[in-house]
Amino acid sequence: MARERATINVGIWSDDDFRDLTDAAQSLYFKLTSHSKLDYAGCVEFHPGRLAAMSREMTAGGVMIAAQELSDKFFCVFDQSTDEVLVRSFIRHDGLMKQPRLAVSAAKAYGAIASNKIRAVFVHELLRFKRENPDLVAWEKPQVMTVLKQNAVSVRETRTELAWDFPGFLPIGLMGNATANV
Repeated sequence: MARERATINVGIWSDDDFRDLTDAAQSLYFKLTSHSKLDYAGCVEFHPGRLAAMSREMTAGGVMIAAQELSDKFFCVFDQSTDEVLVRSFIRHDGLMKQPRLAVSAAKAYGAIASNKIRAVFVHELLRFKRENPDLVAWEKPQVMTVLKQNAVSVRETRTELAWDFPGFLPIGLMGNATANV
């Protein structure tokens, strides 16, 4: 079942780290959190060109710069080897874990994540949410219990260096006399 709505935690504007992001990084964050293909685990395909096409002024290179910033500030976890990105706090802020059936949907979405790095961060975030909300019925669901037993890694223990080797992009610092398609 596809998501029809996106929940934005308005408290995000009280977060100094979020306010410290560039406009491009904030824009990319909101594109990811409201993307029609974002699954119940908070994961979506990462295609810079497609994300850039969602607004007139954004370029694939601009998406890459914003993505690296979101990664460096721990808002998202990117894995270019699987073309996936995880909105790290999605599982905590969307409210779906408070609805047992949607919690099962999140566990199923976890099963579809290809990236081991993203899977481990998801489990860490789920465990963190469980510590904060130990009385939710969701924790009793067998599918959720299975996910909670998987490998967990804090986002702060991960590192993402995005590769700039996609068609049509040449970083400005490497242009020389060439013209960048950004």
